[in-house]
Amino acid sequence: RIWQVCVEVVDKTFTGSALPSHKRVFPVEIVCCVSNLFSISHDLVLQHILIMGLLPLEYTDCLTDTPHYRENLRAHEKELERTSLAIKGLIKEVKDLLAAAKTLSKVQRSLASTLMNFQLDCIGSSQTDDEIIIAGSLKEFGRLLCVIEDERERMLDRAEDTLIIPIENFRKENIGAAKEGKKKFDKETAKFCQSLERHLNLSTKKGENHLLEADASLEMEQRHFFQASLEYASLLTKIQEKKKFEFVETILSFMVGMMTFYHQGYETANEFKPFMTDLQRRLQRTRENFAATDSEAEQLKKKTLEKAQDPGVLNKMYTRQGYLFLMEKKALGSTWTKHFCQYQKYQKKFSMMPYSQTVGKIMNGETITVKECIGNDSIDKRFCFDIIPEDKSIIFTFQALSDEDRRLWLDAMDGKELTHSSSGKNLKQDGFSLDETGFAFVQWCINFIESKGLLDQGLYRLVGVNSKVAKLTQVALENKGSNLPSLDEDEYELKTVTSALKNFFRNLPEPLLTFRLHGAFIAAAIHRFSPR
Repeated sequence: RIWQVCVEVVDKTFTGSALPSHKRVFPVEIVCCVSNLFSISHDLVLQHILIMGLLPLEYTDCLTDTPHYRENLRAHEKELERTSLAIKGLIKEVKDLLAAAKTLSKVQRSLASTLMNFQLDCIGSSQTDDEIIIAGSLKEFGRLLCVIEDERERMLDRAEDTLIIPIENFRKENIGAAKEGKKKFDKETAKFCQSLERHLNLSTKKGENHLLEADASLEMEQRHFFQASLEYASLLTKIQEKKKFEFVETILSFMVGMMTFYHQGYETANEFKPFMTDLQRRLQRTRENFAATDSEAEQLKKKTLEKAQDPGVLNKMYTRQGYLFLMEKKALGSTWTKHFCQYQKYQKKFSMMPYSQTVGKIMNGETITVKECIGNDSIDKRFCFDIIPEDKSIIFTFQALSDEDRRLWLDAMDGKELTHSSSGKNLKQDGFSLDETGFAFVQWCINFIESKGLLDQGLYRLVGVNSKVAKLTQVALENKGSNLPSLDEDEYELKTVTSALKNFFRNLPEPLLTFRLHGAFIAAAIHRFSPR
């Protein structure tokens, strides 16, 4: 029965851990102690032991708010939940100790097992000597409990005040504060994301004052979001650090009280005092270090908010990163999906991963090689630009978070703005005419369509991309048709050529046809050709 209780405590403490097998560490003291007490093989004991580590919450990550940072944040939250459950289990064991005097010996060993398996995770991949001693102190306390069996009554009278109440207060005050902080952070996250989506859905038809006011409002909400993120990360870090001294100090006080009331354990207590003294010194030093680092952290937190940094360039591995909205065409329109995007300029690699902070689910992304990046103002959305990949025949249309963000993305990918002056109104006034260049362009379009599109449906119904149509027209008319590709090449899509031809006719000066040619034109349009 004693072994069954020990196994249940270990299972409840460590069940659900997702740490990879190659990072598992097995405390030798637990294996030896439990194995010797119950004459059980070491391998069976090792199956129930697992120690995890946490990654630090960097303040710069609060600004970038990457999916990986969100996963790290959830790991810290799960760790606090596990700590809360472990503390509740520890308190339950102590209450059982007080209530079950006749079975005190069994409950005491269960408590010893709980202490030996209690996990104090530290932030970072390496630990100081103090942290190692503090983290291993509970194992020493459990080992001591296994030796002591008599003179329990006076210890039980004070156990409520020296152990249960302080630990319960620690759990309620610290972990409870973390839960409230999470509610506030989740609320700010949802509020900012909703405001951002509403902001990006503003039409360009809105007045300039209205748009400027919306931009200012979004910037203020973004600052509130950053502040809430920094405060929440700081709170989680503080609680994780406090576990190393506040919780252990409470256990230490309880252990000191037990030593006083154990007559037969007097010699054992004398042997244990040097360790407890050293632990007290390390705890005090840890507390002092925490006070110093906490002050520095507060200054760094203020400096992080005050210093204007572009979150898109904080990660030096990428030329730029951040959230963009990708236009996805559907059967009944189009939708805009939020993606986390990263770009490496030296490889021209652009990776995009669907992700929304409010959903928090990481999905498989896609990586493309950028051929060209062009600003796009032809749709009823602000801050848009197109990316043309090297290895695909489609164009990705993205919406940035602001005009400045759009400009920074274009600069990062050596993009360019497609201005109207070179392919729009000036061409309509000066370049669209049935001169030698115009006839050559029309003839080239007709030859292209006849050679590649006579068997296609919807020749003139399908609309080409505006930027490609404008580029083709500009190349043909501004360079006198000399730069038009051969009909055997696949540089232009069929719908691009048909749209360019329609656009050319649409912008010719009126009248396009004389009345003398009207009848012949209609007759040609309704003529049915026999199969060749």
